Amino acid sequence: MTETPDDGTDQAAEASSGSVEEPPFGLPKAVEAPDDARNATEPQTSPDAIAVPKQDSGQSDSEADAPRKRVIRIKKKRGPVELKFQPVENGVDYLLSVTEHLADKPSPRNLKYAILHLQAATEVLLKARLQLEHWTLVFEKLENASLDKFNKGDFQSCGTPDALKRLKDIVGIEVGVTGSIDNDLRQLVKWRNALQHYGLTVPAPAVEKLSVNVLDFLLSFVRDQLRPELKRQERQVLDREMESVSDGLASINRFLTARMNRLADELKDLADEITHCPLCMQKTLIVDGDPDCRFCQVAWRDGGDVAAAYVENVQGLSIFEAIKDGGDALITNCPECQHESLVADVQMASGTVADYFCFQCGTPQGPLGKCDACGSPTVVDDGLSLCGFCLDAKIERF
Repeated sequence: MTETPDDGTDQAAEASSGSVEEPPFGLPKAVEAPDDARNATEPQTSPDAIAVPKQDSGQSDSEADAPRKRVIRIKKKRGPVELKFQPVENGVDYLLSVTEHLADKPSPRNLKYAILHLQAATEVLLKARLQLEHWTLVFEKLENASLDKFNKGDFQSCGTPDALKRLKDIVGIEVGVTGSIDNDLRQLVKWRNALQHYGLTVPAPAVEKLSVNVLDFLLSFVRDQLRPELKRQERQVLDREMESVSDGLASINRFLTARMNRLADELKDLADEITHCPLCMQKTLIVDGDPDCRFCQVAWRDGGDVAAAYVENVQGLSIFEAIKDGGDALITNCPECQHESLVADVQMASGTVADYFCFQCGTPQGPLGKCDACGSPTVVDDGLSLCGFCLDAKIERF
């Protein structure tokens, strides 16, 4: 039996009969294009056009002039986009978001999301390192750790303070052994909680300065504690992302450095009168009856508020815990102005440490004795050790 060569006539005949070839299994059937669509694609012939003879295709005129059917394949729809972030990837993505929100001149909305995403990045990355040590360490209560719940993500995880403590006590990583990163992380947690629950008012430079400190810490933390544990391909992706974060951090840092340089001449003769601002943590707080920070430009209404913020944020002490445990008061009345804004061991911009410093009148005090009546710090004069309030009360009784 002699095979007939395939010259296309069978397909043409099948097309003219109106049938459509069945597609392979699993693909959708072909759809015939409407006549209007076919006609729209055929070129129109001008009356003045020169006729060009048709080349012989081996088909009759009736076959050649028969309308041809186009076969349109419908592509299979893709599935929905998946949200898929591993812990390290997720944390670094948050860091990148922080640098984007702080670029140029951030709006209040940018500042809000910079704080929220910076705290989220910190918590995710710290817990990623705990997870590398052992999966149980990320549970809020270690005694409730369950592998089934861990794999499902159905559990309450520890917060940033607990993560820092476990990194130090269990993993053996000294987080914040240099600088004030411990204070910065605590401040960040407070700001985040305030934003989430009852609102927050913070100047942009303070947010930027805190962000620079925490970003710098987290870049080193990722490089030293997390990157070595990743696979080669994952490290390559991480390196590209971290380069973008570093570029954003450098841009913010340049702005802060330029601002500090502008303030240097203004503050150089006031080093013994200036201390840390409890908001931006810069040594740019001037106290002279109206406390104000020249860096973040916050003017405080009351020296007692500044004193409380300094004790909590700069010294890292808890006023509540001191009162609860029955210890000495961390803020007392100033012997000079009688305002409750006196704090012990305040470091000045010059590097000296004032035994006592008043955040209302700005008077540094040397060693003080204790009031015999109430125990508050006071000046001992000719053996008399009574603070101003107790002395006034004693005089009134006579």
